[in-house]
Amino acid sequence: MANKNIAIIPNCKKRGGCKIPGPKKEQFKPVQPRIASGNALVLIEIICERMHCVLYDFAINTVDMIAETFGDKIEIQTVIKQGDRKNAERFLELCERAGKMLPVPTILINGEVAFTGVPHPNELEKAIDALLE
Repeated sequence: MANKNIAIIPNCKKRGGCKIPGPKKEQFKPVQPRIASGNALVLIEIICERMHCVLYDFAINTVDMIAETFGDKIEIQTVIKQGDRKNAERFLELCERAGKMLPVPTILINGEVAFTGVPHPNELEKAIDALLE
């Protein structure tokens, strides 16, 4: 097979015989755990199984979508079940308060279960608005 009309693209990696662009460093910024200071009117806690699973990133990104709307009135805290001892203890405390083992992801607002699963950003925004009224 002739190799005419093949452009060599700078910063490419060869994989499986095809030349494709390599990943850009800024493209892969993992979502970091959140630690609240306790100074806001509303605390949003997100229970996840472990860092960087799909549901973890999806839940945090959903909360981030509406966080700017509320500014310093809300804080976000992640509770990672397979995290450190503090996270595990907080998870068990929240489960005890709810009277059951909470699924992942669960979003709590001021310690109360608001959503099991990831809500639409509009639903989350309405739930926070209701608390701030």
